[in-house]
Amino acid sequence: MTHALTIAQALLGCLQTALSAPHVAPIAPEHVMLRGGGEVTPLLGKLDDECCRGLGWVRITGKSGLREVNDPTGNGLDGCFRTRRTLTLELGTARCAPSAPVSGVPTEDQWAQAVTVMDADDGAMEQAVCCLAAMRNDLFIGDLAVGDYTPFGVDGNCLGATLLLTIATNACC
Repeated sequence: MTHALTIAQALLGCLQTALSAPHVAPIAPEHVMLRGGGEVTPLLGKLDDECCRGLGWVRITGKSGLREVNDPTGNGLDGCFRTRRTLTLELGTARCAPSAPVSGVPTEDQWAQAVTVMDADDGAMEQAVCCLAAMRNDLFIGDLAVGDYTPFGVDGNCLGATLLLTIATNACC
């Protein structure tokens, strides 16, 4: 397992805890998961709707580092990443958007409830980042920088947000 996935799994455990009760709209731990790919698109099936049951995720969005071609120390670490890496993780949540009968639109109270849940999810993502920060020494990670909080939706009956986290990690060689 890569160092990046180890860190992502630790953050996932933190997010699962933060989205559990007493959260105003808990998401079951089995619905808070690692996701891969270029973006997370909540899925809809005949018997299941990831948004309306609640979805939380951690996704590796990128990893970068510098490779030293010429090792000035002469240590002979051919092809080893000699400097620190930057790992970027995305935390996200998706919920069911407010809805109304065909003849109407969602009420102010429905929208207020949706915004309250989104705010609680934002707080849970921040709490997960703090939880990961407390494990920095055990995970051999350096500085953490919280990036943009980006709401999305209403799209496909989903409403949610993502939060980016950039982490300085140590080289493994």
